[in-house]
Amino acid sequence: MRFLAIAMATILTFGMVSCGDPDDPLTYDGIELANGEFIEIEDFGSDASAAYKLHFKVYLSSGNLVVEGLTSDAALTQIPSTMELTTSAKIADFGKVSGLSKIDEIPADGDFANQQPVAEKHGYVVAVKGDAKLDSYNLAGVHDPVQQYMRIWLEEATDKGYKLRYEFPFVPAE
Repeated sequence: MRFLAIAMATILTFGMVSCGDPDDPLTYDGIELANGEFIEIEDFGSDASAAYKLHFKVYLSSGNLVVEGLTSDAALTQIPSTMELTTSAKIADFGKVSGLSKIDEIPADGDFANQQPVAEKHGYVVAVKGDAKLDSYNLAGVHDPVQQYMRIWLEEATDKGYKLRYEFPFVPAE
């Protein structure tokens, strides 16, 4: 009976060790971001029917994670080439977490700003949306990209900056 109890405990231990969370942060590629370096995203996210791609960057500057919206090229021919297709971007500090997968919801609107102080083991959520106001042109099927999210986890401080992991688009589980 004792042998059976030990055997069962061993099997359960190995089973739990080998069955990791599919959203384990180790499954996301990490990068090192030094002061002044940036991550630039130009993507539709999950809004493939948008008239242009969301375009923004996240960079490390003087102890802060800063987000900046950029302009994009039109994906649809109905858009005049002179129109500035802009993305607005803001970032919120999610707080201290043990991995990227632990950033599992969107912070309140009032928590977002253009920059947030960096802190090791903290998670961040970036909110981006199209800001060209294409709805005012009343063109059928032409719209700004809807709001999308990116999640970032500062895994550890390095000599040059931070090792981080990120995911875009980030869609929280409902």
